[in-house]
Amino acid sequence: MKTRILCVVGLTLATCFVAGAQDVSDVANKVATDAAATTQTDSHGKAVERFLSVMKMEETTKQTIDQMLAMQIQQNPQMAEFSDVMKTFLQKHLSFDAIKGDMIKLYKDNFTEAEIDQLTDFYQTPVGKKAAEKLPMLAAAGAQIGGQRVQANMAELQAAMAKRQAELQSELEGKTEEAAE
Repeated sequence: MKTRILCVVGLTLATCFVAGAQDVSDVANKVATDAAATTQTDSHGKAVERFLSVMKMEETTKQTIDQMLAMQIQQNPQMAEFSDVMKTFLQKHLSFDAIKGDMIKLYKDNFTEAEIDQLTDFYQTPVGKKAAEKLPMLAAAGAQIGGQRVQANMAELQAAMAKRQAELQSELEGKTEEAAE
């Protein structure tokens, strides 16, 4: 039962973060690979650090972790007994300190220094501040919508997976019969 619960949590977290976006996964893998080699002593890196500070990324990251955890428990109440373990895990791997270097690299790879300065200027305006404040909640709500849709249609996924498993089994049996002849 605990293994099943952990699998559900893993699948749900993966769904929330990835949502099937292969391009995002490729970018994230490249950033994670290259981040260790990147130094933030250059002006572009410092501009990104200023931007992340204006965006209150450290605070936003903490809020996002809390919202993700609350969403997981809401969708899977049996996970409440694991909330402390899950929070420790999420803080270890998704805290601002853990992802800061990767985020700097990601923004540097996708925005020029001038663009970062423009973004920083925007997020210092009233509407920019509101956007920065609301984006984590909107992202969490969007992830919750996605999680609810996946759960509501889980039977369809399970049926498709069972069908594929039967197809694979049939193919394997056909190859085994051919090899035996």
